Amino acid sequence: MIRKTATLMCAVAGAVALLCVPNGLASADEVGFVAEWSVKPEFDGKKKLRKSISGAACAPVAPPVCVVALDEKQRTQFFTIDGNRIIPGKSMRLLPKELNGAKTGEIDAEGAAYGDGYFYIVGSHGLSRKKSEFNPSSFFLFRFSVDEQNVFPEFEFSKKKVAPDIERTDALRAILKGAPDPIGQYAEKPLGEGGGGVNIEGLAYHDGRLYIGLRGPSVDGRAFLRSVNVDALFSNSKPDLDVIELALGSGTGVRDLAAVSDGLIVLSGPVQSKGDYALHHLLFPSLTLSKLADLRMPDKDHKAETVLVLAEDAASFDLLVMYDGATDGGPREYRFAR
Repeated sequence: MIRKTATLMCAVAGAVALLCVPNGLASADEVGFVAEWSVKPEFDGKKKLRKSISGAACAPVAPPVCVVALDEKQRTQFFTIDGNRIIPGKSMRLLPKELNGAKTGEIDAEGAAYGDGYFYIVGSHGLSRKKSEFNPSSFFLFRFSVDEQNVFPEFEFSKKKVAPDIERTDALRAILKGAPDPIGQYAEKPLGEGGGGVNIEGLAYHDGRLYIGLRGPSVDGRAFLRSVNVDALFSNSKPDLDVIELALGSGTGVRDLAAVSDGLIVLSGPVQSKGDYALHHLLFPSLTLSKLADLRMPDKDHKAETVLVLAEDAASFDLLVMYDGATDGGPREYRFAR
């Protein structure tokens, strides 16, 4: 394992740095803002479930095929994109109601990723925020394969019964507890104290590895990514582990990750309930961390927890941000210079 530290810079467009301004409520003059999107029809479930989108991932096909991570219930839901509209599709149960004779809980999914014919969805791997309770159901990583032509499962699935083709592993629990401090030190500790206990909120797949973004802990202005070769999580092969430190600032952690051709997009936000949100570009292999812009929330009760890469080229990133607390994610499109 090699610990690596990312250095923070402000992104530059030509000779003019993009604004890194304090957050307020979102408005039409926000840096990089392009448009609000619609969602039709609605996502499944009651309003509480529809407000619980905490991650998403899309396969690079046209039109995109995507899944959401929901921090309520035990399922995911597919969606596709048409112009600036999200079109929700079928729901898929990920966890049975019982395991080994014991009733299961919510999976508290917080991140999703796509890579090489598989979708991945990860639970929070943390104690409950209010009561610091241990919930075994939130310590799973799920994956399922899709046909690489139409990027849809070739097996039958529903929101009531778990398909046997859906794989799950609890291998990340040991990988986080066995990580060098401060990650190992804060694993399975209360989320609301100090720098915050370990809590996954971002997931991305890049070049055969899963990058796990931690909302907490935040220590001395540093947030953390844990990465692992994905094959080791679903086999008996030895994991190749890594830690990346991100200089995001005091009390700030990772709220989501998305892969781009030369690295990752990092969505940052507060470890606890209040603080600022921003988007960054983490460049591989130098690990230069460039702030793209600060984000303003559309509403005081909305929290940016999902970033999707719609397009990228040599000059810019086209991103979609979605919000926990907003019905159906409240998607908003942004465009930033690299």
